[in-house]
Amino acid sequence: MESKNLVDRFQEIFNKYFSIRNVAILIGILAVLSFLTVSLVKMTSTTDYAVLYSHLSPDDAGSILTVLQEEKVPYKVEGNGSIIMVPKDKVYDIRLKLAAKGLPSGKIVGFEIFDEPKLGITQFQEHIEYIRALEGELQRTINRIDAVWSSKVNIALPKDSVFVRDTDEPKASVILKLWPGKDLTKEQVKAIVFLVSHAVPGLKPENVTVADNRGRVLSDLIQEDDVVGDTNKEIQIKRQLEREIERKVESMLSKALGSNKVIARATVEIETGKLEKQSEIYDPDMTAVVSERKIQEKELGVENKTAGVPGTGTNVPPVISNQGNGQIRNSREKKDVTTNYDVSKTVEKKVAPIFIIKKISVGVLIDGRYKKGANGTEEFIPRSPEELKTYENLIKSVVGFDQKRGDKVTVVSVPFEAPKSQIQVVKAETFPIIYLVIGGVVFIIFAGIVIFLILRKRKKQAEIQPLGISTAEAVKAYGVASETAEEKMEKERKEIESLDIKSDPSYIKILDIAKDHPELIVQLVKEWLGEKVDVKS
Repeated sequence: MESKNLVDRFQEIFNKYFSIRNVAILIGILAVLSFLTVSLVKMTSTTDYAVLYSHLSPDDAGSILTVLQEEKVPYKVEGNGSIIMVPKDKVYDIRLKLAAKGLPSGKIVGFEIFDEPKLGITQFQEHIEYIRALEGELQRTINRIDAVWSSKVNIALPKDSVFVRDTDEPKASVILKLWPGKDLTKEQVKAIVFLVSHAVPGLKPENVTVADNRGRVLSDLIQEDDVVGDTNKEIQIKRQLEREIERKVESMLSKALGSNKVIARATVEIETGKLEKQSEIYDPDMTAVVSERKIQEKELGVENKTAGVPGTGTNVPPVISNQGNGQIRNSREKKDVTTNYDVSKTVEKKVAPIFIIKKISVGVLIDGRYKKGANGTEEFIPRSPEELKTYENLIKSVVGFDQKRGDKVTVVSVPFEAPKSQIQVVKAETFPIIYLVIGGVVFIIFAGIVIFLILRKRKKQAEIQPLGISTAEAVKAYGVASETAEEKMEKERKEIESLDIKSDPSYIKILDIAKDHPELIVQLVKEWLGEKVDVKS
């Protein structure tokens, strides 16, 4: 019997203090506190990140990330894996720790390899270290070019031979990794070729091959001028035009869509020929004597003059004498000078190769957008037709599109493979946001449950009509539960005395019942208070 009363008492206490409403309120409060805690942690944990190292090679970046993960240091990866960022207040400490481990090493060894003398080294090993040091110094120099991200130089030096006919020529190859959206000019490629050829004894420029990370042989650019034959010349011009169009399209769209988001390929049909031009230039201010002729004539003689009276004497031939009467001495001189002049003239004859573009065809692949799917995978969203049409018009304006010529431009949106470093950064940034969203949803759900339970409880209380006391008075009675028992009884007694119901027949009848059957009054009061009543038969 006592154990049963103990169980009933425990159930009574549990129902009183651990009702559904109280539990719902408690859960709601905990949800609110959890949401505020997560938000506060998110706000306080927002730190400023600074660049730890930039222009890192993939090997150095991977080694540094391994150390950061072991030290449990938060980090961000940007610049397609070439830039690592850490909290601003930990930059110098982390640099010291990485320096103690020899990071970043760069893994480029120059002539400092000979700073420490080595005993017992063979001539072959010394030759290999010399080549290794020479390659490292060339790599350091090439990496200073703006468009070059990293480089790798390989030099092949032939073995010395006593026979001249067995002597091979040195050769070298250079692999370049370019920055996204950038390309090398013809002059820069030529500079790399001559830099390598002049650093290696006996290496000719034509034996140096330069290629980039896209598989293009850049050294062909400087060999185009040396190609003999109209067919080869046409092929070289065609390739040069195609590469120029591809570079323009990719560099323009990568600025708007991002690096590694655009692939462009072009095909150009051309017709080559030669243009001969001859010109004659005259300078009127500059004259020259071409030929000159001089003629000079001089004549001396006596001129007869009639003298005397008419008659026989005049008809007689004259007699020559020393006297001057009747005689006049004749003298005549003639000069003729002919000079031929000519204006200065310059004759120029030019022969230049020309080409006519017959048709241009351009194909462009553009990466779309991505969003998180239901299973956590990346879902591809292609570009809209309107957006592709806009890009197509831009490409047409860049390549010099001509409809009459039959040019064609095609733009397609296809999924690209996302870089791993970019995926890691997205995951690192989206997890805290997911936590906040989950906390907000839980808070809204529990708040709705609490409001629903409170409204339902109030509705039930409004429907209850206790005998002899109003709902407001019942609520008032619950509000004074914290008072002492004596104060509560005294207050209820005064309230009952203030009621003018003593003359009411119902009141007199209730008093008679209370005197004769007090156990009924006790049972009724317990029912009002919600306590369990043991009904005795």
